Parts: sequence; structure tokens; C-alpha cells
Amino acid sequence: MSIATTEQPDYAAYSIEELEDVLENIDKDAFPERYQAAKKQLASKRAMLPSEDDTDSVHQDEHFTRPKWSELHLITRISNVTFLILIGAMFITVFTDFLVINAWLDNSTWAILLLIVVYSALFYFSIYIDKRHAQFVTKDFRGKITVFGMPFLVFFLSLSFVDTALPYTLHLASDKQEVERKIAYKKGSGSKHCRHSLLLQESETFSDGRLCLSQDEHKRLPNKGWVYVQGHESGFGFEIEEYRFR
Repeated sequence: MSIATTEQPDYAAYSIEELEDVLENIDKDAFPERYQAAKKQLASKRAMLPSEDDTDSVHQDEHFTRPKWSELHLITRISNVTFLILIGAMFITVFTDFLVINAWLDNSTWAILLLIVVYSALFYFSIYIDKRHAQFVTKDFRGKITVFGMPFLVFFLSLSFVDTALPYTLHLASDKQEVERKIAYKKGSGSKHCRHSLLLQESETFSDGRLCLSQDEHKRLPNKGWVYVQGHESGFGFEIEEYRFR
């Protein structure tokens, strides 16, 4: 004699496909409790699945990961390297005591405008031709603002590059002579990288500049006066290496 089993299956261990198969084939009149248990487990497992929006978001996150350097278009690589050079020029401006010759500054406007136009064209062309890079850059609101404001950002970067970094680089590669100059100064307001500064007022040959002093040295000086600076001069500017007061 066979013994009928009344033990209920463990529907929690079933997959969604298995539960769907159970509900299609079970006799719900003969096994109402099993039918309800299977139906409940199916609803629970479906609720745990990610929604279509979440699935799209996962795919988008995978799609918007930063492309590897080797995956970038050549134009994009050139654009990125150029931008890094412009960023690096800012450090030369901050940490170098260099007075640019005024003749350079008088003719630098056209170079700044040319650099802005060329880099902006290069940047937007890379966005147009390199779809993967474009999708990564514009994946959020900040990136879209950057794309829109890039010409303005390049304008400020171009100022430090053309007016300081470029003549300083040419100065390093040029013939130089060691000289001493007497330059008028006045105390200036401090900044993050130069808390106790002197503003150098050279109006004839070189552009204005600044010196960063110690706090004690800055306090001892009058608000205005003269400083004797020593350094190397070239056809592009004057690099200050030492200074003294009389």
C-alpha cells in the first residue's frame, strides 16, 4: 500500500521559470495551499528583480566608464595632452619669479586668441569624432557645463601659458647674462602660495612681478621702497634668483 505524501515543496528554492511552470500545471483545486505558496514566492522573486530603469542605469554606468588611453581617438589624445600642458603652465606662473619683457606682452594678444580658437576647435572636434569620449564627458551636468564653458576656461589658461610659461620656456633655452636691477616695490596682499608678497613695479622694460618673503622680513620693510634683484636676463625676460635691500 502506497502512502500519500502531504509534504509541501520548498518553493523558495525554485527559480522564477520553475515557479511559472508550477503555476501553469498545478491543479489549484486539488492543491490550493501549494498554488498560493507558489504564487506568493513568484511575486516575491519578481519584486526582487531590478526594474527596467535600473537595468538601463547599470548598462549606462558600464557604457560611461572612462575610456582607456589606447581607446581614445588620436584627436582626443592631442586635445587632452594640450589641456594638461595649459594646466601645467599655471604652476610656472605661481612658482616662478620671472619678469616678462614688455615687448612680448605687447604682441601676445593675437597668440592668446589663436590658441583659444585652435584648442576650442580641437576639443569640440574630439567630442564630435570620438563618441565614447563624448558620452563619458557629457554623462553628468558638470560635464555638460564643462563642454559649454571650455572656451572661457581656455581663455584663462591661455593667459598664463602665453604671457608667462611660453616666454619662460624660451628664456631657459636662450643665451642669458647675469645682471642686477633696482626695482621699485610696494607691499601686496597675500595669497595661498605667497602670504607675504612684494609687488615689483617695473614699467619700462619688464612686466610687473612679485617676490614672496618671510613674515619677519615682510614686517621690517616699509610699505614702499626699492629692492635690488639679481638674476639672468634674456631677450624674453628676467628670472630673479636673489634679492637684497639697502
